[in-house]
Amino acid sequence: MIDLPLRNAELIRESDEPVAGAIQRVNGGWALHDRSGNVVLFDTELRVRARIPIPDRFRKDGAYNWDIHPSGAWAAFAGLRHTTCVGPDGTVVWESDHPGLTNVDGDLILVSVGFHPFRDELHVFPGTKDDDCSQEDAGYESACWEVSLPDLAVSKDESLSDDRWVLFPDGRHRGQSSFDGHNIDGWCYRFSDGAFSPGSSRPVDVHPDGTMWLGEAFGGLWMNPFEPDDEDDEEEENVTDDECYDEAFFLDRELVIAATDGPVTHELLAAETLQRVARVAYSLDEEQWQWMASFGDGTWVTTSFAPGADSARLRHWRLA
Repeated sequence: MIDLPLRNAELIRESDEPVAGAIQRVNGGWALHDRSGNVVLFDTELRVRARIPIPDRFRKDGAYNWDIHPSGAWAAFAGLRHTTCVGPDGTVVWESDHPGLTNVDGDLILVSVGFHPFRDELHVFPGTKDDDCSQEDAGYESACWEVSLPDLAVSKDESLSDDRWVLFPDGRHRGQSSFDGHNIDGWCYRFSDGAFSPGSSRPVDVHPDGTMWLGEAFGGLWMNPFEPDDEDDEEEENVTDDECYDEAFFLDRELVIAATDGPVTHELLAAETLQRVARVAYSLDEEQWQWMASFGDGTWVTTSFAPGADSARLRHWRLA
């Protein structure tokens, strides 16, 4: 382990709500699973704003992508060949079967799904049927379905070559990426003018100023300029020296906070260069850390288990 200076983390607040699984960033808050088969929406004060039951077909299967609308009015769940959108009480609002999406090995993968941060709109990214694919009703190319809520009108854009999509909470950017069995190609898309910024990684976060985007590939982190100053003199991507990261987000305009794998530690990296700056020191050093996320406002949240505890807690932090 590299000897880095320590920066102490100060606990702002924590929730008593038992939580499980990865942290989902939502405009104006955070979302996680509880221990009773629901997705839970927290506000920035870590108060519960909404609790929506997970449909039985997804609870029984156990593998799905999901998202919750920032208002708490809807939650969506996407499997291999089916996506469901439900209301606050779990009643189905919209659902559809769709072609599966396969990876380069021909295996079905989970479809991406997400709500627009500022509009009543659900985006689903299913596969498109491909006669050359070995699986019936599946293909290697993805589509983009936009479901208008609550009138349920659906518009479809077909034949996109990406297998993973993310709608960022800033409402200004979308990330997409593909893997050909050897390399990852990623793009960050800006809604305002349709500009694409390419990179060799899967987009995971966008700088608070929108000037660059952070990507992950094979455990390494990549920093990609959104637009070079001179189109004839394109800037190169910066990349971390080691491939040891599971999660990473912009902590603020100057720093990236990243989680290392096995054992989990949280490190601070310079946003411009991705050079290690410090390691985060927590007062709860006996905790078993799990998931982490940040909005780029200088604070971040974690989930962790206290010694002997059977469930995790959501905690909000800042640098002391």
